[in-house]
Amino acid sequence: MVGYRNINLGEIGRTGLTWSAGSVYEEFLPALSGSRGRKIYREMADNDAIVGAFLYAIEQIIREVRWSVKPGDDKDAQSKKDAFFLQTCMNSMSHSWADLITEILSMFTYGWALFEQVFEKKNGAIIWKKISIRSQDSLEAWDLDENGGIKGMYQRTYPDFKLSYLPLSKCLLFRTKLNKDNPEGRSILRNSFRSFYFKKNIQEIEGIGIERDLAGIPVLTAPDGFNIGSEKEEDQLAIAWAKDIITNVRNDEQAGLFLPHGWEFELLASPGQKQFNTTEIINRYNKEIAVTVLAQFIMLGMERTGSYALAKEQTSMFYLALDGWVNSIGSIFNRYAVPLLFGLNGQSFEVRPQPHIVHTIIGQPSLRDVASYVSALANEKVNALVIDDEVRTYLKNYAKLREFSDVTL
Repeated sequence: MVGYRNINLGEIGRTGLTWSAGSVYEEFLPALSGSRGRKIYREMADNDAIVGAFLYAIEQIIREVRWSVKPGDDKDAQSKKDAFFLQTCMNSMSHSWADLITEILSMFTYGWALFEQVFEKKNGAIIWKKISIRSQDSLEAWDLDENGGIKGMYQRTYPDFKLSYLPLSKCLLFRTKLNKDNPEGRSILRNSFRSFYFKKNIQEIEGIGIERDLAGIPVLTAPDGFNIGSEKEEDQLAIAWAKDIITNVRNDEQAGLFLPHGWEFELLASPGQKQFNTTEIINRYNKEIAVTVLAQFIMLGMERTGSYALAKEQTSMFYLALDGWVNSIGSIFNRYAVPLLFGLNGQSFEVRPQPHIVHTIIGQPSLRDVASYVSALANEKVNALVIDDEVRTYLKNYAKLREFSDVTL
């Protein structure tokens, strides 16, 4: 026991995060570092069809998740009151909880998403007015301690570009990954960047090639006796004029050329088949992009291949990954947001457990599977399940029937 007294209880080592002056330098590709990287990730999310498809799938699936509050102790009356208060705070913000979750999902594109908790007094209590995002492109610098711990974020944005400091104690930081406690996490698009880069360039070349194939390659023939190598000013102007016509000519409803005497213009047809099939190459990159986030199922059927069993297996893995991310989102609320909210109202959880924000599971069994399961258990021969009011309420909630019970058609 004597030897344990000499152990340093404080922090000795560091995470190894590479940073300086509030900027993180973990990315080894300069193009994906800092503000340049954020612009590229936004381009990938907004311009690429496959990236947009799986981000849209992620958003819509997670939006279907139902969030509620569970008391810390189901048998304690005060715990139930705490849960009711927390649920009221969630429902009384200036934005819906579903919209907040959608904003949080921007962390998938950038690797992180920071939110400021804004409070207001109402009926003698302090509640959430809103939990508002502080956009990734407004990041000026991180405030990190000597060991790389996150203390806050400096922000500069529209309309006055005034520098603001956001302490982490008032904020919620959502990240896809906590490698070395990096405040910027890691974008889920990072592994698909190389495929995106080559695919983008091939698509641009393909577009130019298609235009040239359909319209022909422009050829402009100079008059007899014209010296292309002449250094005279008038000859150089003529050459520049000819280059401008060749590079900018378009075959559309406004097409037309007026040429000086002696100059001849024609469109040369593109010869034969190309050596490479760009469609196959682009499809290969599409598959690589989709597989980086386990979303390869969105490619099934595009090539008349795949089966129902394969699609179900792939979507199950995708749902499992999403469920892990939703669990992470919920843990941030329960670990940081809920204690702060109750602390501002003079309540602590030293005596009783705190309420928890919980969510339904992603990728639940279909109603047909649930019906078969319940029917098998409630069978007279088995009699392993009693269909009481509690079971009926659960099944109605599962089928989302209660959400429409008060609606007058």
